Amino acid sequence: MPSSSASRPSGKPEPVSIEVSGNSASIILTQGAINIWFGKKIDKSLISQIFLIISRIDGTTEHEKEVMCPFEQISDYENNGYILTSYSRKNENYRAIFVVPFSNSRALERFMESVTEETQREDVKITLYWRGGKIRMNLMKEELSSLSCFGVLNMVYREEPAVQGSGSTGRREQ
Repeated sequence: MPSSSASRPSGKPEPVSIEVSGNSASIILTQGAINIWFGKKIDKSLISQIFLIISRIDGTTEHEKEVMCPFEQISDYENNGYILTSYSRKNENYRAIFVVPFSNSRALERFMESVTEETQREDVKITLYWRGGKIRMNLMKEELSSLSCFGVLNMVYREEPAVQGSGSTGRREQ
């Protein structure tokens, strides 16, 4: 179980999670997922910058998006790079589930537009799946920090247990 400490751990331990947050956005990086919160009416250019940084650092990043639409619109999403994984009829519309590959620029552009539209109405929470790890997580932290919109940085580290069988501990840096 991770614990907190204000000082940086000695050596180079593996980060369990890294959080960068500000007034209009918060991003939590773990080794398998990126959890994002965008506040209502966040600047459109900031949404684009964040997603472009993510796609540049790990082009294999994906998002699973659920869409309610007429059957004919499913092919519009596919033509824009979304990958259909399943669909089912729901009243007059269809519930379609797509994978949005960040490696596809058309899919990423359409996804950024949809997120921007959603933030005009409400706060938005998004989960992305990626191949994180110590190097990518730290690179992502550095790139996101350069946007100058994030005032808070929290890092949680995993440490090797001091006594065999005692479980893992962690350390938090702010």
